[in-house]
Amino acid sequence: MTRLVDRLSALAGTFAGWAYFVTALMLGYEVFMRYLFVAPTIWAEELSRLLLVWATFAGAALLLHRRQHITITLLTDRLSPRARQMQEILALLFIAALGIIVVYLGGGIALDSFERARTTGSMLDLPAWWAEAALPICFSLLAVQALIEAARVAINGVNDRPAPRVEH
Repeated sequence: MTRLVDRLSALAGTFAGWAYFVTALMLGYEVFMRYLFVAPTIWAEELSRLLLVWATFAGAALLLHRRQHITITLLTDRLSPRARQMQEILALLFIAALGIIVVYLGGGIALDSFERARTTGSMLDLPAWWAEAALPICFSLLAVQALIEAARVAINGVNDRPAPRVEH
């Protein structure tokens, strides 16, 4: 089960990377065409927004698995190994709980939009649930990944290797 979730997270992360790339291409095309004084497209902005929503939430589970989310470790670096383990487990359980809440509430919103055939109201007039479905789908993966990571920390402890630092 854990390998399946890890693979799904990796697949979602790969999708997110490609979605950002395609978004850059679409917006680059849009800017280039406007520079040539050609009428703007009716699809580039809205499809880019849709991809950005999906990409942002799809990559969250992989980042959690890799521990690449932004963290502030001023206090946690000073904790004992056992206290850091407990803090990490509590943080991961909090993420899982938040994910479950977002799945419940976001799923209701997406389902309501689907049932009412709500659209974006733009020139493309895409179904609204296409973007709204990103929340319950991606946060369900994030919640399950958080539970798996909490179990891993409970069993294996906290990884003591230093987190990669970004120098400016």
